[in-house]
Amino acid sequence: MARRILDTPIGALTITATAAGVCEVRFGTVAEIDDHDDGVGARANIARAERELGEYFAGERTRFGVPLDRSARRGFRGEVLDALERVGFGETITYGRLADRAGRPRAARAVGTAMATNPIAILVPCHRVLPSTGGVGHYAGTSTVKQYLLALEGVTLA
Repeated sequence: MARRILDTPIGALTITATAAGVCEVRFGTVAEIDDHDDGVGARANIARAERELGEYFAGERTRFGVPLDRSARRGFRGEVLDALERVGFGETITYGRLADRAGRPRAARAVGTAMATNPIAILVPCHRVLPSTGGVGHYAGTSTVKQYLLALEGVTLA
């Protein structure tokens, strides 16, 4: 596992990766860094995530290709995150519609919980999930950050 802090237009992001791929992108700096580097693979995934996020924030990337370490995904939350990865750049989806895509049409509130615990922000685009009642809803990186990311992707909210 390797970890690095990246300075971005929305503030610091802490990126954590294994040799399998990126396993976390968190807002801010992680106070406890238990960095037990597992070698070249983890460092290469961190470097690729840094490059791709930099291109995304510069408006030069609409799709991420860095490998993701999905090994911690389990159950409903994993199904929701898998469905979320299919929501493309510049698209939005409601919590209810995402619940439908995950095969649980009555689980919109549980989708909200899955979004709140998404360990790989931006790369797994929980900022693209909006409430059906309008507005941007809650977001771990603040609603201002969510609005920034949506605007970066060309999404205008009514």
